[in-house]
Amino acid sequence: MKKNLKLPVLLLALFSVSRVCGQMSFDYLGDKWKEYLQRSVSDLTSLHHNHFKDTVSVKEMREAFFKNKDKHVLESPYAGFDSVVYIGGFGENAMLVSPLKRHANKKIRECRGVWSWAGRYRLLQLLDKNGLPQKQLLEKLNGDKRQEWLDGEVLKLGEPRWYMGFVVSPRPNWDVYDKGRLVIRVGYSPNSEPDFFTFANLTKVVFDGDWFSSIDAGAKLLGMLQGMRSSVHVDDTERKFSVLLYARPQTKYSQKVTYTLELLQPEHPDKETVELFQDFKGFVEHIPAPAFKPYYTTDFRILAGRYYRVTVSKCGWLVEDYFSTQQ
Repeated sequence: MKKNLKLPVLLLALFSVSRVCGQMSFDYLGDKWKEYLQRSVSDLTSLHHNHFKDTVSVKEMREAFFKNKDKHVLESPYAGFDSVVYIGGFGENAMLVSPLKRHANKKIRECRGVWSWAGRYRLLQLLDKNGLPQKQLLEKLNGDKRQEWLDGEVLKLGEPRWYMGFVVSPRPNWDVYDKGRLVIRVGYSPNSEPDFFTFANLTKVVFDGDWFSSIDAGAKLLGMLQGMRSSVHVDDTERKFSVLLYARPQTKYSQKVTYTLELLQPEHPDKETVELFQDFKGFVEHIPAPAFKPYYTTDFRILAGRYYRVTVSKCGWLVEDYFSTQQ
């Protein structure tokens, strides 16, 4: 290892890092951080109180890595759930809590629905447990203009995807109906991104609800910023290691959300790898909340972690999210 003293002066001017109350200020990225914060404003307290009460533990996240890191999952993330297609864009949702499951008619309760949304819910298909269309039941439900059979909760996850054995999305949406009318709507906007780095390095304008296509670009930005502030690098032999980034649990002494890293691989790192890991960890632990939004899982839990593969060579730092290897 040796000190890297050859960072361009212009880049240092553009990306100079300041610390505020022990955390990193992202003001050097211009208005992106402010815009991201504005887009991230959403009070999900009631949603967390009624659903998603549990958080996946660090121990379970670690175990999930070793079990699933080399898997490419073929099963649909929508398997077993109703699906909702938004008319005019915004992608597809998995309906975790469906009005069909509380209907008085047993045959309807046993069905899976394919819905559309354009200001109101409408069933496009009603499929029985064998996957056969039930046209008469479908016509009966759609013929009820008052839609009081919708009364109660509708809970959806936008564009869920597999991630280390979990089916996740950063976009929950919780609706409550009374007498066929929507009375509560809680959740992120359809185009909310999973983290600041993805938002700041978007490769395209998102209109269809796709929150995951720029995850690779976001991870690369994270690596670039780490490389620019790092004082260590390798000369010839590259180093690779895998990490779990997660939000540290709040304590009664501190309500601030902070992030940290845990080394996953290699299990027996050499001295240089440990030094690189500790350097990256120091950077991550100064990233302010809510730079990483939680993922919501289809088993009603919160996954507050990311899995990254880090490569350090004489060319710099490359950070890759394992998300892309799971799709």
